[in-house]
Amino acid sequence: MSLPDSTQSSLSQQFWSRTVYIVAIVTFILLWMFTWSWQDGPILPTHERENQSSDRYAAKLDPLVNLPKNKQLCTSDTYNNGQWVKHPIKLEKNNAASIEKAVKYHCAWNFPHKCYRRPDEKGEFARARHILDYQWKPKKCELVPFDANAFSAYIADHPLLFVGDSINQLEYESMACLLGEKLYNPTGDTNITGGHDMWASQLVHESKLQVQGAVSLAYLRSDYLVRLDDFKLLDPNDDEGFVIGRGSNYPWKHALSRFHHIVLNTGPHWHTNKKWGPNESDEEMVVAYKKAMKIVVDYLTDNMTPLQRIWIRSTPYGHLECSKYTEPSKVPHVPQRKPGEFQWDMHVKFDEVWKDLIEETGDDRIRFFNVSSMANLRGDAHSRPDSDCLHTCLPGPVDDWNKLLFSEIAREIARIP
Repeated sequence: MSLPDSTQSSLSQQFWSRTVYIVAIVTFILLWMFTWSWQDGPILPTHERENQSSDRYAAKLDPLVNLPKNKQLCTSDTYNNGQWVKHPIKLEKNNAASIEKAVKYHCAWNFPHKCYRRPDEKGEFARARHILDYQWKPKKCELVPFDANAFSAYIADHPLLFVGDSINQLEYESMACLLGEKLYNPTGDTNITGGHDMWASQLVHESKLQVQGAVSLAYLRSDYLVRLDDFKLLDPNDDEGFVIGRGSNYPWKHALSRFHHIVLNTGPHWHTNKKWGPNESDEEMVVAYKKAMKIVVDYLTDNMTPLQRIWIRSTPYGHLECSKYTEPSKVPHVPQRKPGEFQWDMHVKFDEVWKDLIEETGDDRIRFFNVSSMANLRGDAHSRPDSDCLHTCLPGPVDDWNKLLFSEIAREIARIP
């Protein structure tokens, strides 16, 4: 028995409508699944995504501070365009504790370049105080305001490592004093040396004191970054090999994976030598320096994670007979290769090597960190007038380097070019 034509037509329309509805839903679901997978890939935990990532993309970092609005923020280059302005420091008393309070230092330990802690040396406290009477003022930009508590809390989860010679140690000591209110010596072995028999400086944020092996801020000594005999990046227990004069050249690459931010520098210990060529010329040394630093940069680009950032600090020069400087200079006094200047004139050439290598990589995770223009004007701030005219007193100009570093990290996190 057949159905009436009107009934058949009604059923056909219902079947067609239902089919179109089902097809539309299935198509939407498939399209949504395709779009999701194309955009984000598999949904993995953060650490697995980081480990599986093989490209060199600079991943977005966790926020540090809220950036000031409607301000022209400094880069390391624009920050160096400025001058030292006299603004006498005010102390409650003429003693070390008052200086530490005024500059917000929290570091009870001794360090060779704390000039204000030389009570038995005539005139040193007054000289140290006078160094602090000048503040760096950039001409056309501002830094992100330094926030010690926010920064120390940040490096608890995003540790900061300094690697290089004693100038980088100086910067580490400055940072440790600026952030020291919340930083402590680790309670156990952190294995920061990788088992190598060497000393290392390290501190941990108070929130991580009970975390086994945690390190928030550290310094590893490596005067050349590579072994000079073969330009190898040393592994723990490797022999440091040939060195020029005094110093230490310890391994450091084993520790890189534990830090999100790394500040590297080498320069003052490099000198002309037959190791670079028979003529002991500047040209031979620069060729060797570039070859060695190319190996460093290649290693970094191949082994860094997307979350890591490298800051290659520039190398300021010293000032011959620095006791003659009693205030910041208006123009730099460029080294002329005189006896006692230790080939400081080569520092700017080393900086150019780094800039070229960084540009060649095109890797946004590696940045050049310029502190030289402002530092080169402070012949008055050196640690030991006429006996150490390269290192500077703490507190002093190096604190400005670290406030600039804080600002650079904050800008980098916010993806501000």
